[in-house]
Amino acid sequence: MARTALDWTSSDWPCEADLERAVGYVAAVRGTGSPVARVRAAARDRAGLRSLLTLAAGLPVVEADFSASPSGQELRSWFRPDRRVPVDRVPVALLRLPATPAEYLRGRPRQALRTNVTRAAQAGLTAEVMTDGPELRGCVAAVAALRGQEPDRVLRAEGHPGVRQLFVVVRDRAGDPVALSESVVDGRWAGLGALVIALGHPDNQVMRYLLHVETVKALMAEGVQALTVGGSMLLTSTGTRYFQRRTGYQPVWLRPLPPGRAPRRSVADAGAAPAAAAAGRSTAAAPRPRSGTDQELSTAR
Repeated sequence: MARTALDWTSSDWPCEADLERAVGYVAAVRGTGSPVARVRAAARDRAGLRSLLTLAAGLPVVEADFSASPSGQELRSWFRPDRRVPVDRVPVALLRLPATPAEYLRGRPRQALRTNVTRAAQAGLTAEVMTDGPELRGCVAAVAALRGQEPDRVLRAEGHPGVRQLFVVVRDRAGDPVALSESVVDGRWAGLGALVIALGHPDNQVMRYLLHVETVKALMAEGVQALTVGGSMLLTSTGTRYFQRRTGYQPVWLRPLPPGRAPRRSVADAGAAPAAAAAGRSTAAAPRPRSGTDQELSTAR
């Protein structure tokens, strides 16, 4: 099967029907008790298995040239390139970042995104990049309390030595922290480690869009060209996949390269359908996080 090309300007996923069928298939198999029962469930749903194989055969392959730095090693560990079965690498949500925020927000597919960001501003929500350690930890504790969780379950404010992290905090009209994100930055690549909101807040539906856009803006300012999310999309919720469509992510097969190996194509060229794609070879380069938006852009913690 020829691999599909990436269309970064669209919110449509040509593989959506197969993706949703595969999600249901994986959920049914994982929800079955014993190993024998799981094998039987896997064999019984032939349509789901067919969709799963179709995804693996048809998704665009994106080569991720993570660096040998601690940040690159962190990102590479999210996708377990040592595994023979690519359960962590296909399908993965990937967002190409254009040159400017205006370009990212432009066009009909981003209308809902622009509308929600406007509503967030009207609600008095603001966002800022956070660098101060003690203040950041206070924000994490505040959002964790609103979610009824321990701070370490929400976001890891102190990473491994040498890992470059970028944090964005959203505050409500009263100035209280209500949402935050963490990204790992590795040159032109970044991984969204967490994007969490105060679920009971009256503005929770719009704040996640503001948080995502402000995170994207901050990453663009750092020279990031691609943002990826860790964990297979097969394990995410319906709401997560809806959010990913509205914010411009595309399902791909992510292939981390060994340190030092150059990709065949840059992520900026990934929208074209190369001849290599039809032959099943790698088609792009670009840059997961450990948890996810709302723990919702990747598999939840």
